Amino acid sequence: MTVSGEDKMDIFIEEMVERKRTGKDVVAVFGLMILSVIFVYVLLTIVFPLIPQFGSILFVLAAGEIYLAYRFSMSFNVEYEYSLVKNEIDIDKIVNRKKRKRMTTVNIKGLEAFGRCGENPEYKKYVGNAGVKKIYACAKKDDADNYFVVYFENSIKVMTVFSPSGKIVDVIEKYNPKRV
Repeated sequence: MTVSGEDKMDIFIEEMVERKRTGKDVVAVFGLMILSVIFVYVLLTIVFPLIPQFGSILFVLAAGEIYLAYRFSMSFNVEYEYSLVKNEIDIDKIVNRKKRKRMTTVNIKGLEAFGRCGENPEYKKYVGNAGVKKIYACAKKDDADNYFVVYFENSIKVMTVFSPSGKIVDVIEKYNPKRV
């Protein structure tokens, strides 16, 4: 963090947070692998003997199924990158360390609410409101140590739940102390 002038702050903080796999994720990947093995087995042991003239097509289908199953299982490797520049936090989702997508940009000065999730009544108010769009960019969705920010994006009220470090929390508190 660089400070120049009395009120002017030039800040740049970048953090990576890896999403933890849930039990549902593990079951989905395991189920997909089982289905893929069954599909390939049926193709090569039942369909191939019935129509051997399509052997090369069946082989390509089997290889394609294995490849798609692999790609799908890798899509559960998710990281979130928080980039705080001056008074904005850009949150990107990175899948399998290859594919990046901007999830949201949060203007710290325009926050309606900010705080730790846990037993926070304000958090519970927003999480229970169906009219608020929710974005989860955190290591574990139900972790009490996550933080939430509520803001407007294109006239839509948005609540983003994320897992920032103390540095980012300190900057948010400095820029918007009345919303903490």
